[in-house]
Amino acid sequence: MTPVEIEIDGPCNEELRFRPLQRNVRGRFDLMRINEPMAKVKSGEWTPIPSQRLGIDGDGFGYIEEALHDEQHAPLKEKIEKKGMTLEPPLQTFDGIDVPSWLFYMKRAVEAGIAHVTKGKLPDVVDAKAVKRNYLMADTEPSSTDKMAEAMQAQAKSFDRLTDAILRLVESK
Repeated sequence: MTPVEIEIDGPCNEELRFRPLQRNVRGRFDLMRINEPMAKVKSGEWTPIPSQRLGIDGDGFGYIEEALHDEQHAPLKEKIEKKGMTLEPPLQTFDGIDVPSWLFYMKRAVEAGIAHVTKGKLPDVVDAKAVKRNYLMADTEPSSTDKMAEAMQAQAKSFDRLTDAILRLVESK
């Protein structure tokens, strides 16, 4: 698998609700994008805050990279920490991801215009049938009663086939 990475950067300072992780990924925040006069005044105090980057590495692990830990953003990171705020770790990795679902939702974010690809290339087509869409409720394991009912139905079908075979044998003699 080729690595792919997107950066959240919508025109209105959006963040991305990434369904496979059931969490928000912070987008770029620029005070100049806010249609409010006081925001423009404050833009002299705060440079744009870079977004987090969301990606899949070559081994099929998902990750969120915090751009504020990059060397180029050190003064901004310092300013944020002086205000008593904490940052997320530089890199959060997620193993056992559902790659088709990640690609599907990353591609939708890019198509919606709230993200752009910064590394690699998203596939042109993602198999929609392979995408997990229900993240609210876990898939339920069949109960022992369900398993027993399924086994009894299979047994009944076997008996029907056996009965048909015996009838054909009797009729042929």
